[in-house]
Amino acid sequence: MDKTAFPTFLISSRDTDLAESIAFTRQAEEYCFGARDRLNEALELINRWQGAIHSIMHDLEDGYSAKASLALLDDYDISAFKRYCYIAGKLHILSKKDFQWAYNGINVRHFFSILMSDSPELLNYLIVHRDEIVDIETSYYRKDLRPFFNANTLLAVSGEFDLLKERALTFLNDERKLKSDKIAMPDHQFYVGLAERNIEKMRSALSILLIPKYAKRSVYHTAVHFEYYLQLQVLMYAKIAMIHGFDLGIDSPIAPRELIEINPLDKYEDPHDFMKEFDYNKPHQAWVEMWKARMDEYDRRQEAEKNRPFWKKLFG
Repeated sequence: MDKTAFPTFLISSRDTDLAESIAFTRQAEEYCFGARDRLNEALELINRWQGAIHSIMHDLEDGYSAKASLALLDDYDISAFKRYCYIAGKLHILSKKDFQWAYNGINVRHFFSILMSDSPELLNYLIVHRDEIVDIETSYYRKDLRPFFNANTLLAVSGEFDLLKERALTFLNDERKLKSDKIAMPDHQFYVGLAERNIEKMRSALSILLIPKYAKRSVYHTAVHFEYYLQLQVLMYAKIAMIHGFDLGIDSPIAPRELIEINPLDKYEDPHDFMKEFDYNKPHQAWVEMWKARMDEYDRRQEAEKNRPFWKKLFG
């Protein structure tokens, strides 16, 4: 990749140019980690089991996503990018309080940071716990294909190629698909190529998404701190191909090869103690129930304190 062409502006769902988009990402990073110390405020709430814990974790995810983006934009530091993607990706998981949490939303928002981190633990989580993320066999419902699309991404990650090809062809062959969903045709052409282990088909499908017109259209309103200079679908799918041993040879200012190559960090660390409590070997619902019990306990304590006689509050 020609580093002089990086970053190349694509599009922004906030209707900003490159400089304004970078400034927004910098503001998001400073909001979380800057002088007002909102990070410690958030951690104190989590440690006290107070408030909307999962929403607080989601806010932290946004801060670390901004850090990951700035690691590329400021220094092109791939290791720092992966480190912050790992933290953001894990926080994305921890912030989910619903069973099959990828029933809504789009695959880029759910899986981009996880896959870009090259973390074996997070990758294994997507495979082992996929049925808790979304119903892998969710049926084709033309009016809302979000769970269908997300399930297909997890099938691609997991290497269940027969089922993946069948489902991809169901979408591609549907002559009545919604106009708004036609944007996902290259994605599913890639899936067919992956299922057939056909490098040329995979490369051909993703090359469509590198054409500026389609690159912009498909990445629009996906991941606010990355969409304005990276073609996220190409990066994610080329990474999935690489996971299965297929090097598509893609290298572009909007899809740099260094981000596609699989080079796990020597060590991935959780910067906050609450993150270390997550047990990958347990169902995700165990995490949800643990935090629900903690938040309920905090509410009980607050209610008990409110009902204490005034003299006890004074003298203990």
